[in-house]
Amino acid sequence: MEENRITTEKTSEDFLVIERATVMYSGKALFRQLDFRIGKGESWVIAGGSGKERTAFLETLLGRTSLVAGRIARPFAESYQKAQSQRGEINSFRDLIAFVSQEYTFRNKSSQQNFYYQQRFNSSESEDTETVGRYLAQVEVKATGPWTLDRVVRLFGLQELREKSLIKLSNGETRRLALAMALLKNPRLFLMDMPLTGLDVKTRQQFDEILQVIIQSGIQVVLTSTADEAPPSISRFGWLGQGRLEVVTDRKRLLAKEETLRMQGESAFDAFEGLLKKVFFKSGIHEVIAMREVGIRYQDKLLLDRINWRVGPGECWLIRGHNGAGKSTLISLVLGENPQAYANDIVLFDRKRGTGESIWEVKKPTGFVSPELGRYFPSNQTCKKVVLSGLFDTMGLFKKTDPSQEALADAWLAAFQLDHLASVNFHRVSLDEQRFCLLARAMIKCPQLLVLDEASQGMDEAQRVRFRQTISYFCENTGMSLLFVSHYDADVPESVDRVLELNQGKITYQN
Repeated sequence: MEENRITTEKTSEDFLVIERATVMYSGKALFRQLDFRIGKGESWVIAGGSGKERTAFLETLLGRTSLVAGRIARPFAESYQKAQSQRGEINSFRDLIAFVSQEYTFRNKSSQQNFYYQQRFNSSESEDTETVGRYLAQVEVKATGPWTLDRVVRLFGLQELREKSLIKLSNGETRRLALAMALLKNPRLFLMDMPLTGLDVKTRQQFDEILQVIIQSGIQVVLTSTADEAPPSISRFGWLGQGRLEVVTDRKRLLAKEETLRMQGESAFDAFEGLLKKVFFKSGIHEVIAMREVGIRYQDKLLLDRINWRVGPGECWLIRGHNGAGKSTLISLVLGENPQAYANDIVLFDRKRGTGESIWEVKKPTGFVSPELGRYFPSNQTCKKVVLSGLFDTMGLFKKTDPSQEALADAWLAAFQLDHLASVNFHRVSLDEQRFCLLARAMIKCPQLLVLDEASQGMDEAQRVRFRQTISYFCENTGMSLLFVSHYDADVPESVDRVLELNQGKITYQN
């Protein structure tokens, strides 16, 4: 942790001001009569609202939304812009803002974001992707400040990742890299959209210390968060709701508001009647998964070390471990994505891998949802096409569907209250809507095994409750097996009664 921290005194001088603003987002007026004021030296936590509202609020501060009434002033950038203009330099207030979103923004050496889901498991593909160190070295810095490459690497603990390919990073490692890239820009205003998403328990505990160092270096922070994860180092709170922002005076009131929101997430399941099927009664499957002395290595890195594990029909497992513990590698073997499966003793649905089965036979009984999965769908896919693609286990719909399949997709979208998005481009809907759309894609084929890898990331409290209860309902009414990967105990469905814990590629707990 950094030493000799500098204390920043808070004054009443305006840093950023929004007054009576009407804000358009995705063609709709999302905020009306929006008021918000940041004083010099203040940092804020913004909670409440939907994921779409929280993201739109940060993008409003960044100037990415349309303002049709009211005003936004950014006094923090005025002296910089004046000086740059006098030098004849092109400039923007955005030069002084860094924004870390929940979306994956890294690109390969060809500057194309054309990664495909299996790519991380094919070692030859890493040649077309930058390493962490080279990617950080390419960050364009327009403002001077205290944050150098070496100092940022130390702060976020990226020393051991400098030579690692981007496509080899875990979800949590990717988040740390995104935060490091943003800090390298030495912003005056640092915007973070749910920055704790995807981070393991240890890293979340360290985050407030990191945040203190950032704030005490003179950078002001506005981040979105759940109330219970609001960093202790920030004491100004805002609550989004009904198109406005309310200033909340203390942490207890923020928690109370979130508890009310959480209670609103209680689910009704009548809409799923007729869509779910009992999956194991006629299948005769004895071993859904069986791994014996499984080891996975990439170059000199041992990712899984002598794994012995069995999953039976109807069993519901929580898989947990720190970022980089081997969870994603384990899941890749179950999904048939990892080519090293053939060199190991692995049985899926009573059939040993490498005995002539096709990849489609491996995928057919399994549904899968992860926060990163959505980015691999082509840009022309509607939400309905994404759901239909689950019938064919493809990353997008490339086959002609029949009326019964179309009707089935419509029914699943309606059950998840997404029918109004059927013809909307998947990449234009909010992250929480994408998650439920992907869950509908996974469930449309009535899988015998459902794999959820941090699948409720980015949702608000009500949506997380709804997601958790829905998964329990599915398990209880189908008899399917479940693998649930999460860093949050509160997100674990009640149907989960078994735990597998990984540490540095080894099983440290199994029950």
